[in-house]
Amino acid sequence: PSPSMLPAFVPPYSKGDIALLNCTAVVNTTNETLTDKNPVSDSIHRHAGPELGEELLKMKGCRTGEAKMTEGFNLAARHIIHTVGPKYKAKYRTAAESSLYSCYRSVMQIAKEQAMASVGFCVVSTAKRGYPLQDATHIALRTVRRFLETHGESIEMVVFAVTAAEEAVYRKLMPLYYPRSEAEEQASLPLIPADIGNSEGEPVVPERQIRIAEKPGTLEDSDEDSLDSDLGLVGTHAFARMEGDVDKQRRLILQGQMSEAALQKQHQRNYNRWLGRARAEDLSDIAALKALYQTGVDMCGRTVMVVVGRNIPVTLIDMEKALLYFIHVMDHITVKEYVIVYFHTLTAEHNHLDSDFLKKLYDVVDAKFKRNLKAFYFVHPTFRSKVSTWFFTTFSVSGMKDKVHHLESLQHLFTCIQPEQIDIPPFVLEYDARVSVHQTP
Repeated sequence: PSPSMLPAFVPPYSKGDIALLNCTAVVNTTNETLTDKNPVSDSIHRHAGPELGEELLKMKGCRTGEAKMTEGFNLAARHIIHTVGPKYKAKYRTAAESSLYSCYRSVMQIAKEQAMASVGFCVVSTAKRGYPLQDATHIALRTVRRFLETHGESIEMVVFAVTAAEEAVYRKLMPLYYPRSEAEEQASLPLIPADIGNSEGEPVVPERQIRIAEKPGTLEDSDEDSLDSDLGLVGTHAFARMEGDVDKQRRLILQGQMSEAALQKQHQRNYNRWLGRARAEDLSDIAALKALYQTGVDMCGRTVMVVVGRNIPVTLIDMEKALLYFIHVMDHITVKEYVIVYFHTLTAEHNHLDSDFLKKLYDVVDAKFKRNLKAFYFVHPTFRSKVSTWFFTTFSVSGMKDKVHHLESLQHLFTCIQPEQIDIPPFVLEYDARVSVHQTP
């Protein structure tokens, strides 16, 4: 969102002790019994006095993701809002994301209901609960931002109180969600993650997006076609859709006896299963390769995605996880028109994706991936890569051949995408400059 869409303030961050903040309320990160021992809680209890501990004993705990309020007692703050962050395990990342979102949302809801003028946040979910700081910070900043956009009329100030160890992450990510100028907004756009949740900042889990028809079919109009149509609104999971024998459906597909609509539904269900896995698994090792990222927009205003071939060690990584990561990153991007820039620069044999993997990727992804991809720019191709691409787009996949453009230099790329709109790896810039000098007459 542009700076003009911001609320009347930009939340600052403050390095220091949250217990000393003079806000209407400060936030305490604690455990389910409200007795956690961590630096934030310890400081708040020390400054608030023994009455706080006595009050918390009467509250009989708090569930993960929820928040409860007490007086501030001897604090400068009038109130303390206690919230319980999740214990993080990569296997249950989706659940942890939802719980952490709920913590920040619950605190903001209490602030709104109590007509508070200011709130001081600590970093919810202590280090011993294991939540990755950068991931937690994205959730914190976007949840507060989304809440303020729609419910922040009475809230004048939000402060994020951080430690020295947390400051660098907040300094890096604050401009993504609270840009202070148009220039800062433009600079931050390529860094915003693909998955920014829904309109409230809540993590989106496709499997849970169950929809129910407003007026389900009656007995009079419940023939097979209308029933199938109504059930199409129920959900994508096999159980929710009450689908028939999956093995029988698969056999019909192989025999070429299923209708086009049925094939599309089958493909959509398969893609949703892949997407569910992509959102649930820990893909941080693939993300660390920096082989796929979002940058600016092309001359037509379409999102630009970059793939760096040299950063893909095909023989050293789990390629199924690579496919899951591609789906995880691209699912949100592909709802609108986009282009891909692939840097083939200085790749070696162990960086080359084989045709079987590419065919599997093409077959798995949703129709929107193919429909909204408007161009694939292949930068610094070799003769071998041109031949391989021609064979693949001619015989293995349909509808891609006309979208592929081989570009010998960055100057050709800049006729489609302005230089300031694309983040190019330094080794690509160096290689292009070296080659351009040799090609100059």
